[in-house]
Amino acid sequence: MNNCSNRLPLSLNNRFPQKETGAAAIIVALSLAALVGFVGLALDLGKLFVAKTELQNSADACALAAARELTSANTNQLVLAEAAGVTTGENHEVLFQKEQITIRSVTFSETLTGGYQTAFTGPGAINMRYAQCEASRTGIANWFIQVLNLLPGVDIDDQTVAASAVATLWPSQITSCALPIGVCSNSVSTGTPVGTWLESVLGPAGSTTEGNLTGNFVWVDYTPPAGGASELAGQLTGPGVCSLPTTGTEVGEAGVKSSLANDWNSRFGIYQGNVKAGDSIPDYSGYAYTEINWFSKSNAFADFQDQRGNNSPYQGDANTGLKINGTIENASYLKANGEDRRLATVPIIDCSGFVSGSTAPVNEWACILMLHPINNAQGGNTQTGSTRMFVEYLGRSNDPNSPCATNGVPGGANAAGPLVPTLVR
Repeated sequence: MNNCSNRLPLSLNNRFPQKETGAAAIIVALSLAALVGFVGLALDLGKLFVAKTELQNSADACALAAARELTSANTNQLVLAEAAGVTTGENHEVLFQKEQITIRSVTFSETLTGGYQTAFTGPGAINMRYAQCEASRTGIANWFIQVLNLLPGVDIDDQTVAASAVATLWPSQITSCALPIGVCSNSVSTGTPVGTWLESVLGPAGSTTEGNLTGNFVWVDYTPPAGGASELAGQLTGPGVCSLPTTGTEVGEAGVKSSLANDWNSRFGIYQGNVKAGDSIPDYSGYAYTEINWFSKSNAFADFQDQRGNNSPYQGDANTGLKINGTIENASYLKANGEDRRLATVPIIDCSGFVSGSTAPVNEWACILMLHPINNAQGGNTQTGSTRMFVEYLGRSNDPNSPCATNGVPGGANAAGPLVPTLVR
């Protein structure tokens, strides 16, 4: 009897263990949901980050391709730019490279911060300088994070990711440094054909203008008034002026009362006097062009490319009408030691009133080809090299097809190379 009286009823004996088991199950379930949710948060955020990167790559490519067409060449440029941008941008894929991206819009503006417009044709279209591309992907399903929706007040839906980019054409960094000569603006207007020979007169030896250049190009001093013949000589035998001043910077008229022939000629692989082989790097070719061997006095550049490919040395005075002294290096030497030395960037300046002691602003930059060496001491033949000098005009240095070397990398404020598409936002 006593044993029976001390026992709890069966229903009461089972009640408490069942209650504890249910509470633990609820806590474990909620904890698992939270844990899975936080793990899912990390995974799903990673998924969105990958999608964002893929979309940004697409928007960047779209903007660069569109900006490449903004050359102001025709009033239809925005239509062409939009098509190029969409085609290039939609070559990319999103969500781990499984779905094609759709470019949502391509718009254009005259300024970076101005109002962007959709493509249109007409005169105003050529003023547009900036292309903006936008891409987005909606309805990106989450993998695990929806588990958090089990928690009170949590409502997580599908995600949207967007990306945008703005690009423009910008001068690239150039690797052909500037020569210490300036081209007169009245001789290279916007309509001057590429391949035109520019002529100047070199003051003869013994004259009051010995070594001076007058005509369509002149000697210039990039550091007025400190420059002089020795500074110019160092620029000719060295790399040139590679840190180009910004447009608008004043350059000086160098004058030059002594010959720079030895320094100039070293770029043709001809060495004499104080300039010896090893002191100055030659071009790959010393082949020269004068009115004696190139009658048309224009468009020598294509032939120069062939001569350079063969490492052709200076061909001799009988063929050019020049009188050159010094050692002429052969093709083997030029091939082993040559670099790009006869294609150079030069400033375009207003030469009117540009006399010794004065300065003139840099208006633009041009690309030129050094055509021939200079007669030593401005003596000898009365033709090219004694009085007349020539360089070939190869267009503005920022022309898309400029032969002046560029590494294709967007430059800074001083850049003067060919225009290249550049991301700006």
